[in-house]
Amino acid sequence: MKWENKGHEYDQAYQEMKKKKGFYLFGAGDYGRQFLGIMDQEVPIIGYIDNDKAKQGQIVNGKPCRPLEGTVLGEDEGIIVTMSQIARVKPVKQLKRGGYKKDIDFFMIEEFLSVYYVYQKGMVYFSSISFLPSTACNLNCRYCLNFNPFAEKFYVRKWEDLVRDVDLFFACVDRIMLFHVSGGEPFLYKHTGDLIEYIHKRYGDRIDTLRMVTNGTIVPPHDVLEKLSTCNVEITVDDYRKAVPQYAEEFSRLIEKLKAYKIRHYVNQVDSWIDLAPERTDYSAMGQEWLIQHRAGCNQSWQELRDGKLYNCNYAAYAAVAGVAGGQDAEEVYCLKGFTPEKKKELVEFRLGYTAKGYTNFCKKCRGFTAENSEEVEPAGQVKDDGA
Repeated sequence: MKWENKGHEYDQAYQEMKKKKGFYLFGAGDYGRQFLGIMDQEVPIIGYIDNDKAKQGQIVNGKPCRPLEGTVLGEDEGIIVTMSQIARVKPVKQLKRGGYKKDIDFFMIEEFLSVYYVYQKGMVYFSSISFLPSTACNLNCRYCLNFNPFAEKFYVRKWEDLVRDVDLFFACVDRIMLFHVSGGEPFLYKHTGDLIEYIHKRYGDRIDTLRMVTNGTIVPPHDVLEKLSTCNVEITVDDYRKAVPQYAEEFSRLIEKLKAYKIRHYVNQVDSWIDLAPERTDYSAMGQEWLIQHRAGCNQSWQELRDGKLYNCNYAAYAAVAGVAGGQDAEEVYCLKGFTPEKKKELVEFRLGYTAKGYTNFCKKCRGFTAENSEEVEPAGQVKDDGA
């Protein structure tokens, strides 16, 4: 999205939020659970909406759950979409098809959280951030969203650089819903246990969920598991055994270890990935206005923290590192060293997708998380050694 009125882009959206006397949460999954825990005492939550028939008619996290069909909003009621960027693509299209208008009838979770807190409380509250200590990985997934198959080499960050980034981030950001440590494969990085311990001890009281994701193929040593067991961290274990059955034993051992060390974790049954198709996409001939609309229509809601900067789109940042789509212009990053308290709304707007340019260079090579990009692919399918 392109900045037109920096520091005031969400003035109208906030006024619409304030009119509501009740909200439904569209999405009774992980994000819906987290949002309810954060906001149940801040705004009135009526209940959940979900397309999963097994949840409809049930009580989820203490709230009734119902389908969108048959739900009639009162004039002073709204919907907050509480789903991940991939999961929300079809539901957002469903809402628009039903006549619901964004920022009037429905709001995105990350926008609602950040806008509410910065306008209502003067706080910088992020929904999430992606933090990669390393891109090193033992898998070579064809549709890796780090674009590792395209990279000539992995990058591995120095410990002191990680600490500097974490400290700078929390000097600017008051609170965050999800601080997400990923990779690459984090259990291949020698300082992963130290990193989680550092974040937990220094800033755990400002993080709603500290999470790390693993591909389930590496069993970390005792010292790492011991450190993790003392931290309030949640480990997501992606289940890729169908694609890489040779790691089935390691997967089982990892789960056993996490249980033995009483580390909170859950297994993520990954059914499919989405192909952003940078090697087959070329929008370079499209004009700036088209690219701005392409970026605005993308449901990509994550940014990366690296080298004292926020990168407007984490996938654009990964692609640049991997050499897929060239470099990134200055307009695509926000230097946290230049942040001052007077820039709170500006920082929130950048985190929510606003830049001076309105798109990233990678938008010219990326399909995006759009309703039109429905090409689901096999998760963790491996690139063969012969390049096939």
